[in-house]
Amino acid sequence: MTHLKMAALSGLIMLAGLAGCSSNAYHAKSVDQSSDTEYRQHGGSYMADSSIGPVMTTPGGRTVYTFDNDQPRQSNCYDACAKHWPPVMADGYAQEYGRMSLIYRANGQRQWAYDGDPLYTYAEDGMQGDVKGDDVGSVWHVVR
Repeated sequence: MTHLKMAALSGLIMLAGLAGCSSNAYHAKSVDQSSDTEYRQHGGSYMADSSIGPVMTTPGGRTVYTFDNDQPRQSNCYDACAKHWPPVMADGYAQEYGRMSLIYRANGQRQWAYDGDPLYTYAEDGMQGDVKGDDVGSVWHVVR
């Protein structure tokens, strides 16, 4: 390969790597963002054992919660709330099925919901099976 071709190829590789970066956490795919196919791999949901029994998780293993202050098919958790309780975001290919549905957040992005209840993880859960967010403020509940 000539030096010019190698430089062009390395530039393309660098651009491809940077294309996936974003300073906005809502645009970067995280372990909590899950495609339709990821959730369908295990019959529509993932489950993990915890100290309170089996709980629903994201495909990445994070425990999933609902928020009593949400409305059916509408999230009321934004800003500081969403930093502590990251929404379980769906990618552009996700499709509703079974008890799993999609809602639109105020910014137009899609979030997973279960039986119409928007889904979240808890920032303080560090390991698969952690349920530190269960019953926080008497309004956050693990999905079982």
